[in-house]
Amino acid sequence: MSLRTSRFSSVPGGTRRAGLRLALGGAVAAAALVAPWAQAAGPAAYPTKTIRLVVPFSPGGSTDILGRLLAQKMGENMNATVVVENKPGANGTLGCDQVVKAPADGYTIVLGDVGCMAMAPGLYPKLPYDPLKDFAVVSLVARSPLVLAVGTQSPFKSLADLTAAARAQPGKLNYPSSGTGGPNHLGAELYAMQAKVKISHIPYKGSAPSVVSLVAGETDFGFLTAVTVDAQLKAGKLRALAVAHNERLASLPDVPTMDEQGLKGFQADAWFMAAVPAGTPKPIVERLYAEIAKALPDPVVKAKLDAMGVLPYALKPAASAEFHKVEVAKWREVIKTANITLD
Repeated sequence: MSLRTSRFSSVPGGTRRAGLRLALGGAVAAAALVAPWAQAAGPAAYPTKTIRLVVPFSPGGSTDILGRLLAQKMGENMNATVVVENKPGANGTLGCDQVVKAPADGYTIVLGDVGCMAMAPGLYPKLPYDPLKDFAVVSLVARSPLVLAVGTQSPFKSLADLTAAARAQPGKLNYPSSGTGGPNHLGAELYAMQAKVKISHIPYKGSAPSVVSLVAGETDFGFLTAVTVDAQLKAGKLRALAVAHNERLASLPDVPTMDEQGLKGFQADAWFMAAVPAGTPKPIVERLYAEIAKALPDPVVKAKLDAMGVLPYALKPAASAEFHKVEVAKWREVIKTANITLD
């Protein structure tokens, strides 16, 4: 009787085991080579579907206008569909919270403002997200410096006039805001801290009533965005005393900065920042930054931003993250000093 043997029956056991180890080792090595390529292939192919740009405010505001300009240009340049989704509520924190909970794949971006990205941590004891930990910052997109303005009937002709009057009568001078805890409110409180004066806050429901109060002389001064006061400045009903930034605005070339008038380093901006959920692959974050940086200098985009008194920035992710950290700390200190809280 002949015995049927396997093809490997004549190979010694030790040799078979060595061959098996060699084969497995080769497979592992191949996998190690493929894995980085596979990881890179995902971002390289990005995007393959619609990108959502979440604006955490209602349509028509500065953040929405900027978001739609970006979405259009980014979509054109990326040969992709970028749609704006307005998710208003709770001063922008609702939309930010929704983006934090989205998949970290680069298909959901938030265009947040200084309020929901930097002021909210100091204002809301139970904020459902941590802007510094739960987002991967893509870019500081633009800054809208606040403008210190008074009614034309005001006796104040400069920042020095205002500060002298505030020091002479602590607590008497008042200022309006579009709501407690917003940039108009905290910008004025930052001024009070740095100038060492005591002033009084009068909150209104929106920017329009704030402007009306200044025109009517019901309030003494205000820190409002350039686009908010533009029409009244041109009509001669308001007077701009200073720009709360480190450079003058193209739309207000003759108005000096706070720094130029002696309040060194003073900056209070209603800035805008693009971010994605933490954990989004770095190549995708870098790609999104590159697309934003490419979109902002577009002549159509720049012209519209200039008209709004908005300065385009496109700051790289690492630098934007550092800026973000500094802003959160700055506004937290202002909020604490002014003893401001929101439920």
